Amino acid sequence: MDEIFLDNASTTPVESEVIDYMLPYLKDYFGNPSSVHSFGKKAKVLVEDTRDVVADFLKCKSEEIFFTCGGTESNNTVIKGLAFRHLNTGKNHIITSNVEHPSVLETVLYLKEKFGFNVTILKANKEGRVLPHSVDEAITENTFLITIMHSNNELGTINDIKSISEIANARGIHFHSDTVQSIGKILFDFEDIKLDSASLSAHKIYGPKGIGVLYLKNPLKVEKFIHGGGQEKGFRAGTESVPLIAGLKRTIEILKTKVEKDIEHYSKLNKYLKDQLSLNFPEGISYNSPEKNVLQNIVNIKIDYRKFKIDPEMLIVMLDLKGIAVSGGSSCHSGAMKPSKVLLELGLSLSDALSSLRISFGRYNTFSDIDNFLDSLKKILLNQ
Repeated sequence: MDEIFLDNASTTPVESEVIDYMLPYLKDYFGNPSSVHSFGKKAKVLVEDTRDVVADFLKCKSEEIFFTCGGTESNNTVIKGLAFRHLNTGKNHIITSNVEHPSVLETVLYLKEKFGFNVTILKANKEGRVLPHSVDEAITENTFLITIMHSNNELGTINDIKSISEIANARGIHFHSDTVQSIGKILFDFEDIKLDSASLSAHKIYGPKGIGVLYLKNPLKVEKFIHGGGQEKGFRAGTESVPLIAGLKRTIEILKTKVEKDIEHYSKLNKYLKDQLSLNFPEGISYNSPEKNVLQNIVNIKIDYRKFKIDPEMLIVMLDLKGIAVSGGSSCHSGAMKPSKVLLELGLSLSDALSSLRISFGRYNTFSDIDNFLDSLKKILLNQ
């Protein structure tokens, strides 16, 4: 049985070129970048070259790039770091939304519970979109941080973060955005949007797990999250993982050459999937993802479990038994079979959320993959 991976929003396969590029830094160039001898200098050159490559791709300065272990650490670092910098200053208000990634929502709720920060959680509209005017209306004289994701990891909904950044900048408020799902899926750069900070993760763009980026315009305004040595210009302690940073470098270099072709490919797969769903299921399947201003690599559908007489909790399992990997939402709950929190926040019932599927395309998915997915879905829903 051929296995088909349609869960690329959760992670992506590592490019073979990336693996090959990493190997020498696992075997031969194993020096500590903080060492002053030749072994360390070779590693240091790689680290700083990678910083330049990432900065060039994102259209920002090299000194604004900090290496982390991934998007979750990047989000935690800037949110907690800003909060701790503002302890006992009177500035105690954070604005976020109810459809953020857990690494954002859980962090601000932790700050509220343990340190008494005032948190406003904005309600997204029915498309999962956070409207700029709602952000503007929520600002108080004590607001020091606004954190709104660029695109939603479950619906693909794209927020107008450029307008939100203009609102934040005009009021002197730090604006952070989780851009993990957006990188490589939509053309944008930090020079245009003018963010104060943002997060990126290599494993979402065909790179290795365990390496990410925090873009931070002014680290002096953020308290250190990890204390120890003077790595990352004194901001993030811990010996840098040179092999993973090498993997990130090659990942970004490849992405730079393929990003436009990737986006075009996702658009074609998106259209084909929707056309075939309409053809094969004229009734019983609807869309949770919005029609416009949405990432083309994510399609979130809702299946009428009553019409097809299926157990909502078994749908993903049944597809998996047929070799099809999709998800019900965010892959951040240790493999637990739970309904999408985002879909519940948008008003779906527990059963409707459980019977929803997120199909997310990757660079190497084909029309044939979609055909096989639909064939498996027909066997499950229509007993064909």
